[in-house]
Amino acid sequence: MKNKAEDPIQYIQNLDLQYIVKRLVGKKNWDEAEAKDTVRKYKNFLALKILDPKLVRVPTLEIDEVWHDHILHTRKYMQDCDRIFGKYMHHEPSSGTKEEEEHLADLYVETMRSYEEKFQESYGHALDISKWCTNKGKL
Repeated sequence: MKNKAEDPIQYIQNLDLQYIVKRLVGKKNWDEAEAKDTVRKYKNFLALKILDPKLVRVPTLEIDEVWHDHILHTRKYMQDCDRIFGKYMHHEPSSGTKEEEEHLADLYVETMRSYEEKFQESYGHALDISKWCTNKGKL
């Protein structure tokens, strides 16, 4: 890897993720405008990681859904990560422990504050971390 784009933020904004919009609308019954807006917010989420790569960022449930769809296209996702970050950006599932849920909730609030400060728009609603966990406490 290590083929980072000269301007990773511009690369992110130019990402063609229309296939994700189509899947969300066609297979998940999302409204098209909501799907497009969430893909745009996902791109902003990626940009936050570039702006401060040491911080752990926690997506909204909707952004997480877009991220999952991006990851499923493994070759494209790997190529995009390489161009954006110079390496693969892993997606770590939650173990579902109470301590981890509390830590993720704190990181979510930090992500929300950073997002709203940088992009001057709402990140999403307050996170109920329990919605990320199944009845077995796992994602």
